[in-house]
Amino acid sequence: MAKLPCPHCGKEVRALIEGMCENCYFERHPLVSVERCEVLRCKYCGAVYLRGRWLRARSLSDVILKVLGEYGRIAGAVERVEVREREDGADVELAVRGSPHPALQPRELTYRLSLRYVYDICNACREVLSKREAALLQIRATPRALGEVERKKIMSIIEHELFKLRDKNVGFVSEVKELRNGLDVYTTSPKLAQHLAHALRKHFPSSVTVAAKAVGFRGGRRIYHMTYSLHILTYRPGDVIRIGRREAVVVSVGNRFIEVRDVSSGKHELLSTTELLSDSVMLVSGAPES
Repeated sequence: MAKLPCPHCGKEVRALIEGMCENCYFERHPLVSVERCEVLRCKYCGAVYLRGRWLRARSLSDVILKVLGEYGRIAGAVERVEVREREDGADVELAVRGSPHPALQPRELTYRLSLRYVYDICNACREVLSKREAALLQIRATPRALGEVERKKIMSIIEHELFKLRDKNVGFVSEVKELRNGLDVYTTSPKLAQHLAHALRKHFPSSVTVAAKAVGFRGGRRIYHMTYSLHILTYRPGDVIRIGRREAVVVSVGNRFIEVRDVSSGKHELLSTTELLSDSVMLVSGAPES
């Protein structure tokens, strides 16, 4: 029997399926297709919004299959699902056995998809967040106010930490207030406020203080509202500061210490963030922004 060339790839075959060889037909009629790659997902519990309601699943693989069932098509049996989650979405590797045409024998093919998360808050989490916050993380800066770059960095770190803690049941951030001299981050648990304070401290020259205020009783036990205050130092190299009666120039800024040079003696020393936050230290003249 004479062979026919496939008009798409040129391969000679005994028969064509709708004008294509088997390989080209499988390629042009994939077993998996996705019409929409955006997924609305709760930023706290991971539920996804499908068919007008928030759905939770036992595993991320189950979530992905539900999403593909809603926004795509799977023509065959799913043999394997591997998901690599990112903060902004997920990369999915899906092995499916099936055939796009009755004349073709089923094959197992692997498809790679990328889904993008659009974050919101599900109804259940909104109910939790609507309750009175249990702790406050106050973020303040001295001697300069927080700039736009610092504020964006702080929010990026907070979002990253919340993503890492999404399965740890440590509470939620119920509100973030932008203030002229800093940020107020309200949380539903003291543990989360404490974690965020110390996570931010790793990225900024800063100091953390804690205060507790009794707000009532529950089950015979006193309930406290915790406030964690993160004081960020915004000194820059070249700043002239007064330490008591002497003046010094800031040489370099680190997360734990700031190096200064005494104006009179030329001697270099390291000052801790705690020392620089004391009332005896003040900014005399600021270095120009680089």
